[in-house]
Amino acid sequence: MKRYLPKQKLDMEAVEYLQTCNFADIRQDVPALLEWLQDLNWMVGDGIGDYLRPHVNEIKEDILPILLSDDDQWKYGIVICLLYTTTVKLDEAYLPVLQRMAADPVGEEKDWELDEWAEKILRKQV
Repeated sequence: MKRYLPKQKLDMEAVEYLQTCNFADIRQDVPALLEWLQDLNWMVGDGIGDYLRPHVNEIKEDILPILLSDDDQWKYGIVICLLYTTTVKLDEAYLPVLQRMAADPVGEEKDWELDEWAEKILRKQV
């Protein structure tokens, strides 16, 4: 068992251990870690977001499919925990998705205010 993968939403021990891990060593488990950002009420999400935030460009292949999915709550978790709060200039691959989200929100993106968050992210990238 990988100690850095939470077993349940209150598994802060796993999150604390994750903070000590080298990114290259956990890279293959990024999709499993991103799943914990599906609901921002899960306590482990903040620590996972803190850990992954500096690596948003390295994990864009894992993040972009989520942003293109129909799971608006998960998109919200990704946008709030990673894309809005990162200090890294986002890879250009994110821009078309964020521009579409800002200009033409679909599904429940408007309800989750993803259009507004996308605009804020785009303004920070200039």
